[in-house]
Amino acid sequence: MLEQEVAQRHENQLRQRLKAGAFPTEKRLEDFDFSLVPSVPKTRLLEWGQGAFLAAHDSVVLLGPSGLGKTHLMIGLGRALCLAGYRVLFRTAATLATELELAQKELRLPRLLAHYRRFDLVLVDELGYLPFSRQAAELLFQFFSDRYERASVAVTTNLPFAQWTEIFGEERLTAALLDRLIHRGHILVLEGESFRFRQSLQRRDHAGSATPATAT
Repeated sequence: MLEQEVAQRHENQLRQRLKAGAFPTEKRLEDFDFSLVPSVPKTRLLEWGQGAFLAAHDSVVLLGPSGLGKTHLMIGLGRALCLAGYRVLFRTAATLATELELAQKELRLPRLLAHYRRFDLVLVDELGYLPFSRQAAELLFQFFSDRYERASVAVTTNLPFAQWTEIFGEERLTAALLDRLIHRGHILVLEGESFRFRQSLQRRDHAGSATPATAT
């Protein structure tokens, strides 16, 4: 009975961590087809899923064009870390910026930053898809600075670092942000053909082969 109670408590805690993580889908690292993106080292991702980089408060950056599975890998990493007992939070970059702007407007920004600090890892998805206002850029800088050497972040981006001024605007702010992110960062560059583009071609080819021939 004691073993069952301990197992049930562990299961409940896991459910709470997954719920608090606010993951948009149930992607897992085990479901990712690493053979389609040879530039992604499977062993390294599985090691990260054990959480060693969190103890050093390191960051992770997944960089590459759209459609290569960056979001899948990041969600899979986050869920694996939840299974390992860590607290993880998922946010898109746009959602994070909106939350920070609202908190500043309502004079509760320090409280929100403290709330984020309760998580061992904050996942920031789709950084670079949309430019930020000056205020949002400054608040995101505050967010990353607040976590620097305190707690880890993981970021997915489609933009090379040299182009980050396009989304943050101010060169000195962008350079300072990158300095904090890269200093204790593990950078993984994804290369290859878009999954979605490949699947679209496969569906088109399949539809073409399935079309009955017409008599001439």
